[in-house]
Amino acid sequence: MRKNPQRSMGRYWLTMSDASAFTLVRSSVTLAEALRRDLAEKLKVVAEPSPVEIATVLLTAAEAGWGKGKANQLISQIVGSHKPDIEQRGGICLFLRDTLAQLPLTLWPQDKLPARRELLEELARQVSLAHADVPTLPTRDEIREQEWRDQIAGLRREAQRQA
Repeated sequence: MRKNPQRSMGRYWLTMSDASAFTLVRSSVTLAEALRRDLAEKLKVVAEPSPVEIATVLLTAAEAGWGKGKANQLISQIVGSHKPDIEQRGGICLFLRDTLAQLPLTLWPQDKLPARRELLEELARQVSLAHADVPTLPTRDEIREQEWRDQIAGLRREAQRQA
């Protein structure tokens, strides 16, 4: 390159491009590792694909410009055959949304950036729906009322046995 900079400039830019691509892929793999670890440690959900496979799914979603219609497909590709309960599904959507939000914007083509926003919004919506479906813990009054109902039911059973 030093002898003839004009001739080698194309190779130089290609090298820079490869370095940039390597950095993007490496950061995607790092995010995929963190996603897989969080799913296992915090939600007790073991993602079947390896971190590299998860990164490939994330990169494919970015390159293809997956929107809100692909949110369930994205979840199923990462979780695999595991059937999460309501709380786990909300956590999966939350961790996946956070991971996608951390991916560099340069991965999405300029014309597909609105699809990225829609995908993030859909995952956030699914988190809200999952949290709304989670039953709330009973209050003290509800626990006391249930105890009374159980006592009355027990008294009725006793009365029926004696009769």
